[in-house]
Amino acid sequence: MRVSTNMIYDRGIGTIQQLWSSLLHAQQEIATGRRILTPADDPVAASRALDVNKSRVINAQYKTNLGTSTDNLRLLENKLMGVGDILQYMREGAVGAGNGILTQKELDFFVIDMRNQFDSLLSLANTKDVAGNFLFSGYKADVQPFQGAYGNISYEGDQGTRTIQVSSSRFMPVSLPGSDVFDNTRTMAGAINVFPGSGNSAGASVTASFNPSPPAEADIGRRYEIVYNGPGSYEVFEYVPGGGRGPLTPPVVSASPNFSFNGIDVDASGLTVPGESAEIFIASKNVFENLALFIDTLENPGSSGVISGAKFAIQNIDHALDTELRVRAQIGSQLVELEQLGSLNADMDIQYGDTLNRLEGCDYAEAISRLTRLQTNLEASQMSFMRVSGLSLFNYLR
Repeated sequence: MRVSTNMIYDRGIGTIQQLWSSLLHAQQEIATGRRILTPADDPVAASRALDVNKSRVINAQYKTNLGTSTDNLRLLENKLMGVGDILQYMREGAVGAGNGILTQKELDFFVIDMRNQFDSLLSLANTKDVAGNFLFSGYKADVQPFQGAYGNISYEGDQGTRTIQVSSSRFMPVSLPGSDVFDNTRTMAGAINVFPGSGNSAGASVTASFNPSPPAEADIGRRYEIVYNGPGSYEVFEYVPGGGRGPLTPPVVSASPNFSFNGIDVDASGLTVPGESAEIFIASKNVFENLALFIDTLENPGSSGVISGAKFAIQNIDHALDTELRVRAQIGSQLVELEQLGSLNADMDIQYGDTLNRLEGCDYAEAISRLTRLQTNLEASQMSFMRVSGLSLFNYLR
């Protein structure tokens, strides 16, 4: 084989460059703690590491979502605690009013207090989260859920529940439709409450029932007064919160003690003395309508007095409190689930890290040993190249 000077130079330089490349690779492994710096180092392991990294990024997003979900649910829980506190306060007030010991001046102050509590409850129902979304409006996050004036408040949200994905298979509800908290607080069973007038004779009473049953939405959340004017004359009046007492439109004056109006069948045959009366409270599913009827009874007592409004309030506030406790229990369960998912998420992150370390992790003992060997080889190669490159036939000519 013929060996030229150029071949010696090319081979020597190529060997040195290859050793430098291997040395640099070993240095980068030690510096980064990874044995796979490019896919070419281990194509199979690099492909597997790419999949694991992708899963780890998704897991990190779930961790962020877990935090967001926890914050939203804690805000919900906090607001519901406020709802419960207000309802309990109003219930205690209703119990006090039902004792019949309040003077008119005390009753006037009590009405102001109850009005303020009503407004506070409405404010909680229209709470926004940190992003400016209404908590209790369902999917209609930009629509104020409860709108209208005192005595005529309606739910304008929908029945949707916003969710956040917190794991590969779990979408966590992080909002509540207001209908579940404030607008469906009771069933219509036992919703008709009849209270005899305080001036009635012993045993004078009225009975009432829904027809049809269940009643139409327009026929609930209302308060009526049945008055017996004498033989063949039974008249119906309605109390409208904020509007006072007045005859129905169109007026209802019946010649028979058995008559119907606004989805209610009435038997007033128990009223036998002219001037005797009875009040009928029709509870609503909506807590605001029930509280408005209670407050209106304090402002405009009917023939059965303030005590009837207090009894009505206690019954319906108890239903609302049951609803609030049920929803809070649901949120509490979700918070426990989020805590468990958080622990699982942390375990998964550790597992992904261990897998990546096994696939890409640098064996420092082996890498340092290889670096030392490569340094030695490089130094030897450089020295031999210097020796060989210095050879020339002219050195031996005399």
